[in-house]
Amino acid sequence: MKKIIILLLAILNIALHAQNMEMTDTNGTTYKVMAQNDEIKIEGMEGKVVFLEFFGLKCAACKEIMPSLIKLQKKYPNKLKVLAIEVQNNEVNPINTYKDKNGINYTTFSNYDIGLVVRYVADNSQWAGAIPFLVVIDANGKVQVLKIGVTSEEVLEGYIHKYAQ
Repeated sequence: MKKIIILLLAILNIALHAQNMEMTDTNGTTYKVMAQNDEIKIEGMEGKVVFLEFFGLKCAACKEIMPSLIKLQKKYPNKLKVLAIEVQNNEVNPINTYKDKNGINYTTFSNYDIGLVVRYVADNSQWAGAIPFLVVIDANGKVQVLKIGVTSEEVLEGYIHKYAQ
């Protein structure tokens, strides 16, 4: 009986900490997200390294990292998926205009449409809002890196090689 109670408590603990969420990109595609502890699994990203980039349209440092993200997304389409979340409270149209103007070839999101995901990351990483902020998720869905500030292209490429399958 004691083993059954312990097992039920363990299952309840897992269920309470797992978060099932959705996020809709600026093109209208919705992705299911399952987050628990140090894992963030995003539907359609299985087997790929995910760069979850928090950025702002008015952030100079964010614009500095953009060419590297564009280049790496193009170079590693089968190993990498860049998902950029605009966190300065802009809606879809300004983000898509910015995306077109800057030749962004990766997926973008508005914080308005994926607030639960942003809150989950913030709560579990002690992220206080500084941007750019990078979350590197390995090909198995485990968060490997949390980094504030501009990251060099060489370091980003190293993450791809290290965390890809």
